[in-house]
Amino acid sequence: MDWDVFSRPWLEAAPSLEIAHRPVLDALIKAAEIQEGQCVLDVGCGTGPSVLRASDAVGAEGRVVGIDIAPPLIKRASERVSSNVDLIVGDAGSHSFANGGEFDLVLSNFGMMFFDDTTAACENLRSYVPKGGRLAASVWGLPKNNPWFATPRRIVDELIADVPRPDPKGPGPMRFADPASFTNALEMSGWSPKVETLELFLTPPGTPKDVASLHMKVTAGMMLQGIEVSRDLVEMVRDRIEQANHELQVDGRVRVPAEIHIVTATAV
Repeated sequence: MDWDVFSRPWLEAAPSLEIAHRPVLDALIKAAEIQEGQCVLDVGCGTGPSVLRASDAVGAEGRVVGIDIAPPLIKRASERVSSNVDLIVGDAGSHSFANGGEFDLVLSNFGMMFFDDTTAACENLRSYVPKGGRLAASVWGLPKNNPWFATPRRIVDELIADVPRPDPKGPGPMRFADPASFTNALEMSGWSPKVETLELFLTPPGTPKDVASLHMKVTAGMMLQGIEVSRDLVEMVRDRIEQANHELQVDGRVRVPAEIHIVTATAV
C-alpha cells in the first residue's frame, strides 16, 4: 500500500470531514463517558479529532494513545496533539501494546469497520482492558438511511457502468450497517455490548458545490479510484451530486440525514 497516495485525498478533505462528522463525534464522546485521569486507546484515530476530544476529557493526569495504520494521518495528528497523547502507526487489531490491562476505555470513531478479522481484533483489544473497562465505537447504519454514501453511489451507478462494489461483509464503511456481526464479535471476545441507533444530521461546511467537491475527494472519489473515466463523466457526477446537495439545504446550509450506531461494551 502506498500510504502517501492513499492518504492524500483524506488529508485534503480532513478539515471539512471533521466539521461534517462532528455531530457523530459529539454523540460518541457522550456515550464514552470519559473520566479525568483515565487511559484511553483511540482506534483508527486518523488526523486526530477524537484524540483531541479524549485528551481534553482525561485531563493532565490522564493519557490517550492514538493508533492508525496510515503514517501520513498519524503525522498530521502529531501536529495538533498535547503532551498527554502518544501516537502509534500500526494495526490495532494485532498490535502489541506495552502492558496488558492498561486501557480504561477503547474509543473508535468510524474505525472498527476496517479490520480483516473483527473477532481477532476485538480479542486483541480486550486483552489490554481490565474487567469492567469499556469500549465505545461509532459505525454507520443502513446505506438507505445514509445519503452521504447512498447518493454518490446511486449517481455513479447511473452514469458509469460496471463500477465495482465492495463486499458488504468485508472491511469497509458500511460493514456494520446491521450491527449484529459487530456485537457478536464483541461477545465472543469477552465484551458485553449494547447498541444505540441515532438519527442525526451531518454538517458539511460550504455551499452545495463545496460539498460536491468534498465527495469527489472521498466518497465518489473512492468509488471511482482506479477506474478510467472521462473528464466529462466526472464532471457530470460532480454536477449531479451538487444538485442533490441543493435538496438537502436547511436555512441555506447542507444538512445530510444520517443513521449511526453507537456501540458500547463492557469488558467481562
